[in-house]
Amino acid sequence: MTEPALGSAVVVWTAGESARLVWAQRRPDAPALPGFHVAPGGLLDPADADAPSDGGRHEDLGLRVAGLRELFEETGILHADGAIEADARAQLRRRFQRAAPELGHSRMRAMGLRWRTRDLVPIGRWLTPAFAPRRFDARFFGLRLDAAPPVDAQPEELAAVEWIAAADARARWARGGCLITPPLAWLLRSMATHGELRAEEARRVYGAQGEAAQRWEVVPGVQMLPFRTPTLPPATMTNSYLVGSGEAVIVEPATPYPDEQARMLRWIEEATRHGITPRALLLTHHHGDHIGAAAELKQRLGLPLWAHRETAARLRVPVERTLEEGERISLAGPDPVSLRVLHTPGHAPGHLCFLEERSGVLIAGDMVASIGTIVIEPSEGDMAVYLDQLRRLADLAPSMLLPAHGLPILDPQAKLHGYIQHRLAREARVLEALRSHGGPATPRDLVPVAYDDAPREVWGLAALSTQAHLVKLVQDGAAERDGERWVAAG
Repeated sequence: MTEPALGSAVVVWTAGESARLVWAQRRPDAPALPGFHVAPGGLLDPADADAPSDGGRHEDLGLRVAGLRELFEETGILHADGAIEADARAQLRRRFQRAAPELGHSRMRAMGLRWRTRDLVPIGRWLTPAFAPRRFDARFFGLRLDAAPPVDAQPEELAAVEWIAAADARARWARGGCLITPPLAWLLRSMATHGELRAEEARRVYGAQGEAAQRWEVVPGVQMLPFRTPTLPPATMTNSYLVGSGEAVIVEPATPYPDEQARMLRWIEEATRHGITPRALLLTHHHGDHIGAAAELKQRLGLPLWAHRETAARLRVPVERTLEEGERISLAGPDPVSLRVLHTPGHAPGHLCFLEERSGVLIAGDMVASIGTIVIEPSEGDMAVYLDQLRRLADLAPSMLLPAHGLPILDPQAKLHGYIQHRLAREARVLEALRSHGGPATPRDLVPVAYDDAPREVWGLAALSTQAHLVKLVQDGAAERDGERWVAAG
């Protein structure tokens, strides 16, 4: 698990009837938060603490300067005391972008400019999820401007930066059209409700300790928080989802570890203080890294367990309601939610996905992952059925995929069709390995050829997938089974 780097971001907005805010979209290949819409920001530099500023005695002065510096580098907004011509401003920005921050600060001092830190309002703190390849412990600040100066994007990690009407940004977020960081989501909610940022409310949600802010509201009414679980590498965590803005359900009560269960309970308690009342625990399927907290939460919170009947048959914990294909779970609240139940076997007989119909986001369980891959265990899975279900999910055209492992997936069609093509390509490799083996073969016999692009440490899992492909090849008439061995047909 990587340690988070200290940084800050500045949420810039104008208030009133035509309230707007600045947001930047990170490039799809950015090393951190790829594709996200974010408030401008970045890492704290040691030179930020000694930068020329307005002299405010803030404990977080370095972080305030870092946020304003990054705002200038990424958008061109220079929030400082002192006069500067347009050409000199452009030269100063290039100096910050291309040289060490210390040199940029020195140039500012020589020009008589000082960062205007007094206008920043602390909003809160957000920790990047622990599974992210690059992690940040970011302090967020609000900056209200009377006018909207021009902006343009720093191209290295940003695809675009723009002023956008707060109402338009919230509408895009609500339909699953973008991923945004939590304090930015809070700003959109606060502006929609009050026409203004309520900083005290934001700090209560995204407070000083940072623990609550590890989760975020992916779309209005759907919160996500990852928990450590005994899952398959390279994944180390499973995402749990709290769905609903009034009435709510908890999807994937995943973690079996007491410390993580305590963190889950604090998350739920915090949501309850904000008017969210869980009604039930929902399972996508029966695997251990998805049900570890089910019994504990049933006991502690008195919540019923809902799952597919095939999942219920594989559990020791009683299931109070079985869910079937096509059912709808309606949850009242400020942002009403309707979850459509989708029975998607293939990975597990009772696997369920949940489509949030207003936004189009799909809680996908173990159908896909943005970390690692999905193993089809031959004793309970079916490769042909799994591929059919991937095609079915693609036909539904969800706006976003919320997997059990890893970050949300912004391009569902690319991910789903990519999974299908990858599996079919692997199936072709398995058949090629079977034909070239020269006689009956076990799955393990075929792995060195069919998975020659995979490290040896995963060959045990690869043998399971190879067997699942062999079963499908028999169904397709391309292979024949002889006990525990297979041969190519005809």
